[in-house]
Amino acid sequence: MGDEVGMIGVYGMGGIGKTTIMKDVYNRLSREPKFKKVIWITVSGNFDIRNIQMDIGRQLEWALSDHENTDVRAGKLSAMFREMLKEGRYALIFDDVWSSVPLEDIGIDEPTKDNGCKVVLTTRSEAVIRSMGCKKVEVACLSMHEAMNLFLSKVGQDVSAKSTLESVMQLVVEECDGLPLALVTLAASMKGISNSREWDNAVNELRGEIRNFPDMESKVFGSLKFSYDRLEKVDQDCFSYCALYPEDYQIEKEEIIQYWMEEGLIGERGSRKAMEDNGHSILQKFQQNCLLERVGNGAYVKMHDVVRDMALHITRKRFMIKAGKQLKELPNEEEWGEDLEKVSLMYNSISAIPQHMRGPNFPKLTTLLLSYNSLKEIPESFFEHFPNIEILDLSHNPFKSLPSSISALEKLKVLLLRGCYNLESLPSVLKLQALKKLRLGGSGIKEIPQGLEMLVNLRYLDLLAMHPILRNPEPMREFNKLEVFGGWFCNMSDWNKYVGQRKNLYKYSILVCPLDPSRDIPWASSKLVLFERIEINSGDAVMLPYDIQQLHLKHCYGAKSLNDIRLRDAIDLKGCTVEDCSGLESIFSSKCDQLKQLEYLTLRNLADSKDLVGVGAGVEESSVGIFSSLKVITRQKCDKIKKMFSADWVLHNLKKIEVSSCSQLEEIITEPEGEGMGTTNDSLNLNFPKLTTLILSNLPTLKGICSENAVLVCDSLQVIEISDCPKVKRIPLYLPQLEVDDEGKLSPNTLQEIRVGTGDWWESVAWEHPILNVKNVVQPLLSLIRASEYYYGYPSYEYYAHPICCYKDPVPSSALVMQWGEWPHDEAGCEIM
Repeated sequence: MGDEVGMIGVYGMGGIGKTTIMKDVYNRLSREPKFKKVIWITVSGNFDIRNIQMDIGRQLEWALSDHENTDVRAGKLSAMFREMLKEGRYALIFDDVWSSVPLEDIGIDEPTKDNGCKVVLTTRSEAVIRSMGCKKVEVACLSMHEAMNLFLSKVGQDVSAKSTLESVMQLVVEECDGLPLALVTLAASMKGISNSREWDNAVNELRGEIRNFPDMESKVFGSLKFSYDRLEKVDQDCFSYCALYPEDYQIEKEEIIQYWMEEGLIGERGSRKAMEDNGHSILQKFQQNCLLERVGNGAYVKMHDVVRDMALHITRKRFMIKAGKQLKELPNEEEWGEDLEKVSLMYNSISAIPQHMRGPNFPKLTTLLLSYNSLKEIPESFFEHFPNIEILDLSHNPFKSLPSSISALEKLKVLLLRGCYNLESLPSVLKLQALKKLRLGGSGIKEIPQGLEMLVNLRYLDLLAMHPILRNPEPMREFNKLEVFGGWFCNMSDWNKYVGQRKNLYKYSILVCPLDPSRDIPWASSKLVLFERIEINSGDAVMLPYDIQQLHLKHCYGAKSLNDIRLRDAIDLKGCTVEDCSGLESIFSSKCDQLKQLEYLTLRNLADSKDLVGVGAGVEESSVGIFSSLKVITRQKCDKIKKMFSADWVLHNLKKIEVSSCSQLEEIITEPEGEGMGTTNDSLNLNFPKLTTLILSNLPTLKGICSENAVLVCDSLQVIEISDCPKVKRIPLYLPQLEVDDEGKLSPNTLQEIRVGTGDWWESVAWEHPILNVKNVVQPLLSLIRASEYYYGYPSYEYYAHPICCYKDPVPSSALVMQWGEWPHDEAGCEIM
């Protein structure tokens, strides 16, 4: 649409594909140079001006105070948007709107023909579009031809190619009535099924369900419930559990699997790893059947709104789910039915519970989720209503104490008190003999709860509170069934004592630090130990668990090399982060053969570091294979280092190199000492077959990536970024995958983007290739970086992408078919959210 249309409303029923189409529009607008910023806001349910304002601020990296009222923030946002107009237009997309959006109250000026900005919203309500004066773009159902194409593309080639199923597949598609969500869900459910009787049965089941739901919205329920009904009973229960989260919530996979395990939904036989693997398989099944959507990097999943509505409908008699509804008090007593099994009130603003909650007990209720509320006090009688409760999540609430009645919950298996920063003590846990999981991480607890050592059934214990409550490791001897542990030791003596007596654990996160840590303590998904503000001397033993996988050191001193830590014990070490450690001259010794498992290495703020690998007196072992498994290396603000790697090192698994703000660095890959690579005119090929990302920034003395007669052969390179490296005159990268078509245009390949600091540098730099004029060929992939600010010494960049045209009204149905299921992303590398 032209500049004369500033307000656009995309209208259609649930599941029709409004959000999917707008994701594609978002991506295309993000690549339009005339749009400075494109902002995506998911509204959903109750409209909250404060949350919208803060979300906009986060996406634009504008500082807004959480303590200011909405009017003050609106004024700031309005001024910021007007300032932005000096550099370019902006577009805002409001997804899943149920009521009018008060733009002025948020701080957004209405788009005009003069400023060319856009506000787009998606909604199921035509009244919203009328009230806001939007140009309506209605998304209709797919035609039979389009619907059939979509269905066939999702059901699998082995099924779609069978001519004998053509007629029955057409009947299934007809029952979906052109609704994309239903089509994709059913296709996934029938994928790989070639038996005609199963297809006939599918048609009969669909028709039976749909007759019970006369309107179109319910047809979606019928289609989705068909997929739900095909799940095994345990999978149905796991799926229903996902509905306990708020609408549009990004559910962390690890968290939901933990809940399933705690509920006994995926069994308690076998190892914890086996159960977690089973959980991931179930999630994968849900994604394949389009009951859940993959989000971001794959660590999260999400329920489509209509899918969640269906789940709420199925569980309405057994579950009370009011998560994220902005409640300020508990639901009315009449809503607490005696048959309730699970109650989710998470992510609300409930600040108080009535002192004398009337009503009966709830003998069937086993799960109560009250996390992320504003509870300041819990009455003594509250827990008396839930005698059989097994899972209680009170995390992230500001209460200072818990009633003693919690000590009588003898069937309690899981007690979660993460982030309860005001909570300083806990009533006796002696009678909680069924307890298997206790999380106190981030709480204000100052003492070990009375009776903790008697909880011999504990499998998961998180004591990473805001204070070091584990002053004596002796009680840990009692937990023979413990599988996951988080703890804080104040000195090396207690830590070494614990390592000497500890039993095998599946996962652990352990801090060794005498003072308050400088940041939040990470909770690892593996086996992590963090040393902070600890003196490390070669004469004093620093013990490491033999199975440690992640090692972090921060603000440690006294060591000249990590060889002073017993790395020879760390045979499974996969990740290592070292930052702000004074006196550290070399990171590793060439004798550390155990590092052949190391995959991730991060080095920051190491002022005395000169070498990555040092060779001590009398040491002759070669370091050639020391990093043979390394995948990612990040090095920042290491000012004394002059070289990164030796050319004879084995780095064939390296995927990402990121180096920034190393003021004396001269070369990334250098000749081995005592050898010369420049004695012939033949170029030397250094093979990096898996390297996908190369980022070099703010390196004022860097002369080259490698020596003059060497080239890096990179078969998989996707991203190249070089900025603020003024002395680099040559890009020694050979990309075998680069080819051009008959018109001289770049053929599809792995390379996705090239980001450089300035156009002048790009014009001056040389990039040799035996056949192609590489710089001309890759020009469409080029974008410029402007260093807008420095944060803790590291540059923060804004990326500018090249233009690609956007869809115009009307929206073609083919766009929906092609783009279904994609999440907004900027192919030029911008962060969106």
